[in-house]
Amino acid sequence: MSTRSCTPLGEDTMTNVKKLRTHLLAGIASTLFVAGAATPVFAQEDSAEGEDAVSTAPEEAAAQDEVIVVTGSRIVSKALTAPNPVSQISSEEFALTSSATAENLLNTLPQVVPGESGFTNNESSGVATVNLRGLGEQRNLILVNGRRYIFFDARQVTDLNTIPTALVDRVELITGGSSAVYGSDAVSGVVNFILKDDFEGVEATAQYDITAQGDAAKANLDLIVGGNFAEDRGNATLYLNYFKRDGTFADARARSQCFLEDTTVNGQPALACGGSAGIPNGRFAGLPLGAELAARPQVQAALDALGLSGLDANGFKYDATGTQVSPFVVPGDRYNFNPDNYLQLPQERRIIGGMVNYEISDGAELYVEGVYTNNIVRTQRAATPIGGSYRFQVNSPFLSSGVQDLLRALDETEADAATRNDGFTNLSIGRRISEGGTRDVTFERDAWRVVTGVRGDLGSVSDNFLTDLKYDGYYSFARTSNSTQSEGNILAAAFTQGVTTVFRDPASGATSPFPFAGVPGGGELVCENESNGCVPLNIFGPNISQEGLDFITTRSTSSEEAEMQVATGYISGNLTTLPAGPVGFAAGVEWRDVSAFFIPSQGGIGDVGEISGGDYNVKEVFGEVRVPVFEGFELNGAFRYSDYSLPNVNGVWTYGGGATWQIFPALMIRGQYQRAVRAPSVDELYRSQSTISEAATDPCALASAAAPGPIRDLCIATGVPSAAVGNSGIQPNFQLTGIVGGNPDLEEETTDTYTLGAVVRPMDRMAITVDYYNIDIKDAIFRAPLNVVLDLCYNEFQDINSFYCQSVARLPDGTIGSPGGVSALFANIGSIQTDGIDVGFSYSMDVSSIFGGDSSLSLASSVNWLNKFDRNPVVDVEGLVNHCAGAYGLTCGEPLPEWKGTARANLMIDGFTASLRYRYVGKVTDDRVTRELLSAADLAVPTIDPEHYFDLSLSWDVERFTFFGGVINLTNNKQTLIGSSQEQLNTFPSTYDPLGTRFFAGATVRF
Repeated sequence: MSTRSCTPLGEDTMTNVKKLRTHLLAGIASTLFVAGAATPVFAQEDSAEGEDAVSTAPEEAAAQDEVIVVTGSRIVSKALTAPNPVSQISSEEFALTSSATAENLLNTLPQVVPGESGFTNNESSGVATVNLRGLGEQRNLILVNGRRYIFFDARQVTDLNTIPTALVDRVELITGGSSAVYGSDAVSGVVNFILKDDFEGVEATAQYDITAQGDAAKANLDLIVGGNFAEDRGNATLYLNYFKRDGTFADARARSQCFLEDTTVNGQPALACGGSAGIPNGRFAGLPLGAELAARPQVQAALDALGLSGLDANGFKYDATGTQVSPFVVPGDRYNFNPDNYLQLPQERRIIGGMVNYEISDGAELYVEGVYTNNIVRTQRAATPIGGSYRFQVNSPFLSSGVQDLLRALDETEADAATRNDGFTNLSIGRRISEGGTRDVTFERDAWRVVTGVRGDLGSVSDNFLTDLKYDGYYSFARTSNSTQSEGNILAAAFTQGVTTVFRDPASGATSPFPFAGVPGGGELVCENESNGCVPLNIFGPNISQEGLDFITTRSTSSEEAEMQVATGYISGNLTTLPAGPVGFAAGVEWRDVSAFFIPSQGGIGDVGEISGGDYNVKEVFGEVRVPVFEGFELNGAFRYSDYSLPNVNGVWTYGGGATWQIFPALMIRGQYQRAVRAPSVDELYRSQSTISEAATDPCALASAAAPGPIRDLCIATGVPSAAVGNSGIQPNFQLTGIVGGNPDLEEETTDTYTLGAVVRPMDRMAITVDYYNIDIKDAIFRAPLNVVLDLCYNEFQDINSFYCQSVARLPDGTIGSPGGVSALFANIGSIQTDGIDVGFSYSMDVSSIFGGDSSLSLASSVNWLNKFDRNPVVDVEGLVNHCAGAYGLTCGEPLPEWKGTARANLMIDGFTASLRYRYVGKVTDDRVTRELLSAADLAVPTIDPEHYFDLSLSWDVERFTFFGGVINLTNNKQTLIGSSQEQLNTFPSTYDPLGTRFFAGATVRF
């Protein structure tokens, strides 16, 4: 396997076409936005007659006087009195957007920052998650029918792949803390999937997707069977799903064929094909430089003889024959790993589930829900790279005579007398074990959940006290079993053992690092430690033998079991009736027990750890009240007391309060305050320490570090050789090694959420909502990114005795690699603050006079303006806040544009529907610029321009059939290419479409 390369790209080349397209589309986009997509709703409804393809029309909700259950509360209420801003997605939206998996649709919503998805190949868990407001996947709560759903591992995060989208009636999203109603984790908000629970008949759906280039195909099959029984007192529904997604590699698209990194060409910033300094033929560094080299003339002479005069900290490389060496040049000699990586992950999913409800009596209904999901996702990455300092025999026959002379000179001139002339010397290496093939990981997840409960009416105690009482009590059990099979891994200990060789005299059995005189070849080359059948490794060029490969490679399997039990019971109704209306209440108790245990694979490079896990439980009591003060004005309040079995959490209170005021029919204002908490997850508490590789920048590798000053002094004090400070060679890869793990002493996170908004209905069939939100998370649990730990050490504290500088362990040559690295455990050290405004619009009109028949036009839009997103990983450090609104990159992560929105226009003529969706992602700036680490002039692409996506879909109802199809990314937008601040594939593929135009078609038949 050879190193790939590509031509550097300048800013003008990449942006001219995009600018032209942007101008052409701007008019269309603004028209859609102004006209009208998850839209605002005011409450859940039991029926949605006249519902359009996006949401229930507000005027129809207003016309209904029935009591309903509002998401975010257990108190029944009338329509249009919900205090919380709620956005709703109808079931039709999944079909219109070809979303067989929920994350495809949710990730496009303005309230959502993409989490893991079908494009997450690197550091993947093989799942799909949702991240409300960008506050973290672990800080939003996923519900199904108002009840906690399955989480997939110790992080206690739900895999959206386990949710059957065909059975979804609607999805509702709530912004802000809801812990008083739903308990821990409901910090940034709640996503509630409401399923169809009274289905009658048979419904079968088949759907197929494919890109304009004929790849990245998806196939989806759904079957729903349901019917009533026992004289309509009961209903049973069974559903089946099969979904398959084809894998597509990064080199299937020209824009992701090579890994781009920031560089300069002729003094101008540009993007060039780069990658990793771990290359198939081997890179060797850690040689003396500068004054140290001048003091060792034997080494200089050996370098000159090899043609390596002027060698820098990047070292030298071997050629494909394993006999010739030459200087390693950055970035041209870096290994382009992109072609080995998936662009779209292959996936195969099976779901079977069912629901039964049965009226035992007039006041009691028994219900049971069950679901089983088998999900298989595969990832693939380039062959394992190995870096670090290793001990090499200077007389090894694997070396050419010139390299032997170099290593002997290094050994003979070592400063340490104890190791001088011992026949060994240390070199830092960057060697990719391409002989072992790619690293292939298969994630197989079996998840199942059973819920059983009883709900019903209790009637009234009297005419004016405890009236309209209802109750609900249920128990749920959920378990996920994860199996992760990895191939192509390298055993770290075996590799070290194999590269440390000596000579053995066949006659006497004696060993020595020096050749035996009079013995052919100097003796047999063997491992210094021959245990476990060790085979000497020739890593100089592509020369590892099959026997050596068999010794160091492994196929490993890790497993994890995650389990959650929930028992909840509550009653709701009216306490009494005041002149302005009934005083609603809800009160109940809840018990939860969560556990997770992880058995990792052992010994692989970057894949080590111990068996870990744990459990905890919580007992809770909660209550809500809603008081009508005068006509149109209501106050509400809620509380929850939670008693955790965790020693540093114990008992915590959450509470909230707010008001709604219908000033006049066309205007309602609403406001809410919530105090929410999040208890640490099992993962954050009990994860064992392990080694990771993470994108980060070593401050000591920046040219500016070479200047005299505190940074240079600190680099030397933390283990960087003085001659190597400021040399990029001490960071051979864009990823650095870190040590991460759990912390059983964690406390709960605390969040204060404020929302204030208005609902305006200027005319019939039109509604506008404007809601301000402010979310402030304190004692946030962070595993400080390696970049942050390094920044705190070298740029903030600048104290060798500080906690952060003590967390940095370097190798002898100054690089950050294994063993050692940057220690970053979980701790309550951070804070996150965000605020912004959500604007929703919906309007529908009858157009029968134009198109005839039963015709209507509906417009809807949802827009978010992000005013602030401040993440402070260490609150004790004044001025460390990362201002991420409008930014992306190594610190801020996924793009957080100041403006983001969706809009949809639906034209329905009898059974035919044509729909156009517009998606807008605003401009974002590289956080290295916003943090003033670099100027915009230093980067070829300092900003990602606004992106405009258009999707067209059609559907046609013909008797028992519905035929549907469409085009996603109608204008075939190409993502902006970015360099070193990318997530992967030269972009953020969960935010920006990396595939291009995609077509889909399908049909549904009903009996």
